[in-house]
Amino acid sequence: MKNRKIVITGASKGIGKAIAKKFAQDDCEIYLVSSNKKTLQKASKEINEGNNSKIYYFASNLKTEQGCKDVILDINNNFSDLDTIIFSAGDTKSGDFLSQPINDFFDGFDLKFYSVVRLLKGLWEKLKQNKGWIVAINGQMANTPNPYFTVGGAVNSALENLCKALSKKGIEDNVNINVIHPGMTSTDRLISIIQANAERENISFDQAKENALKLTGLDRFSTPEEVAELTYFLCKENVRHINGTSITLDGGI
Repeated sequence: MKNRKIVITGASKGIGKAIAKKFAQDDCEIYLVSSNKKTLQKASKEINEGNNSKIYYFASNLKTEQGCKDVILDINNNFSDLDTIIFSAGDTKSGDFLSQPINDFFDGFDLKFYSVVRLLKGLWEKLKQNKGWIVAINGQMANTPNPYFTVGGAVNSALENLCKALSKKGIEDNVNINVIHPGMTSTDRLISIIQANAERENISFDQAKENALKLTGLDRFSTPEEVAELTYFLCKENVRHINGTSITLDGGI
């Protein structure tokens, strides 16, 4: 991974930050994108501890067309020879389908789907020139419909379809594309989902957490570091025939 230049969205916390830490161990140049500048500054210092990786960061709202344009412009000016993009931004909301606001659907697609479309339209030629890699951190609900997670399921399915389609173009342009579907992973986002379940079922957070684990049959949730290890593996030069693939990382449930 020496001399690699990695763009990571949703990089200030959770899975995105864990992925950045993994690549930083090889002293890669890393470009972090998230919406909160202060959180990015803090994350960049943490990611840079104990290594010589060069960290760039840019705060932007990827839910908007202008936010994506701003990122593309800054990358073209300051990180133009990127070879890898990891898409980890996404915070789709759970809730009962009938009572959930329709804006939750728009919000979910804007961040997790349309940002990928916009950024790849703007940066595809860079990836083509450098025979690059794309990994989308998606979610197991792409293939596991749930009436309390219709936003996430719909967004994840759309993103998986997009990446599979673009992997065909990637064969022509020498761009490698894969998708990872994490299951329930120990992040702030999982905490918010469990809290929503607790409120909906009128039970304690600890009980909702216990119920979630019991439902899966597992003794623990996945970790961001496990997702980071798989992401790193998929970006290695010697496994490029893993292309157009979706890999589920959920403990086997």
